[in-house]
Amino acid sequence: MQKKVLGALFLLLFAGVGFLLTKLLHNEVDVNVEAAKYESPKTPEIKQEISQNAWIKEMAHKDAREFVFPVNELFMQIDAYGQRGSSVGKLKSFRLVIDRADRYSLFCIIQTLNALHLPYMVIKEDKIPTIYIEEKSEKQLENVVLELEKYDIKSKIVEVWL
Repeated sequence: MQKKVLGALFLLLFAGVGFLLTKLLHNEVDVNVEAAKYESPKTPEIKQEISQNAWIKEMAHKDAREFVFPVNELFMQIDAYGQRGSSVGKLKSFRLVIDRADRYSLFCIIQTLNALHLPYMVIKEDKIPTIYIEEKSEKQLENVVLELEKYDIKSKIVEVWL
């Protein structure tokens, strides 16, 4: 008798678990998903210049020290003529002779020349760049040599005619 009661309980338990599982698996679950809507930021309006040459006018009014040409090499030919088309001859300039030409030294030299507001020109010939300075005052040129000594760059000024 106990086996019959135990078998009936097992059968009833098995049927109840089966019924419960079918109810759970076949229920449709209503899921309400609210997604945040992405709104792209408003793009600024671009005002186009009427004149096609607006950038040329802007570049013409810039200070020469603020502009760097976006090229690796730049070739310029400057004709120095006096009045009535006569040739002036060679121009007196100064060349900065340095003991080393690594990137850090060149950076320090250019920053020093910019800080002293001296017009200069760097020409890379082979592996050693040549630096020309246009300055009339010998005191300013001596200041360049003294400033470069602070960065442990030994240099001297040599007069050249271009």
